[in-house]
Amino acid sequence: MASHVVATDARSIPASVVSAAAATYGLDPNVVVVLTRVAADGNLGEPAGSVAKLVSLASTSAFHTPSVLGKMQEAVMPGGEIVVGVLGDTSSNVAPAPEGDLLVAGFTDAKAAGGVVPGVAPGALAASKPTWTAGASFSLKSRKLKENAAPLNALNGDGNATKAWKLGGDDDDILDEDDLLDEFDLRSGADAAAKARDAGEGCGPKACKNCSCGRAEAEAEEETGKREAMTEEKKEEFKSSCGNCYLGDAYRCAGCPMLGKPAQAPPGSTTVKLDLMDDI
Repeated sequence: MASHVVATDARSIPASVVSAAAATYGLDPNVVVVLTRVAADGNLGEPAGSVAKLVSLASTSAFHTPSVLGKMQEAVMPGGEIVVGVLGDTSSNVAPAPEGDLLVAGFTDAKAAGGVVPGVAPGALAASKPTWTAGASFSLKSRKLKENAAPLNALNGDGNATKAWKLGGDDDDILDEDDLLDEFDLRSGADAAAKARDAGEGCGPKACKNCSCGRAEAEAEEETGKREAMTEEKKEEFKSSCGNCYLGDAYRCAGCPMLGKPAQAPPGSTTVKLDLMDDI
């Protein structure tokens, strides 16, 4: 069983103070261990994580430094509690340690300890050690529902809903996003594409219904046999009829052969590149 400890750096502590502290702060008087002359670094000599409840009553307010509290935190078990105070009469008002020092040492939920203990100055603080450990992590991968998991609305013998999700080492498969689409979703996407094509919104390999770049006329001549089929090389050499193709994709129609190419200089313009290195 994890021990309950009353510790002090003083040479001795009255038995009445120990009894009152145990009763006030919830220690079991049958298993409580009293430690005196605690080292200046806060080492209690107890195994790490073995103390369920620790009451540290220092002889002076300067004893509970962040480093001392950090050493005590190592001895406290996850979820364990600590109370820090200063030995003295109830009329004195001595702060045992700032709440921030307890937080820096690794404790959480620092607050004033309830109750009055004869022989302990007012202002004692209580805190707890978190149940998680430093470096704890959790996988964010999507997880599948276990095959042997009960349905969400299933009830066990106690009338409570059973747990339908179980997280373990063998169920970290990633969901395939295509599995989330049913046949209706796939069919509706194909129908929407067909409607857009019939309405002239994006012509794909054919010219738009409202083509203004000259491609529609060229394709019409291809169909009547007046012109050879346009190869990729001929598409590269295609001359714009609207005169806006050089401005970029924002000014090109959906079937323009120049789609995807960067904007160019206006047709007929000449660019001269000067070498100014000699002038510098």
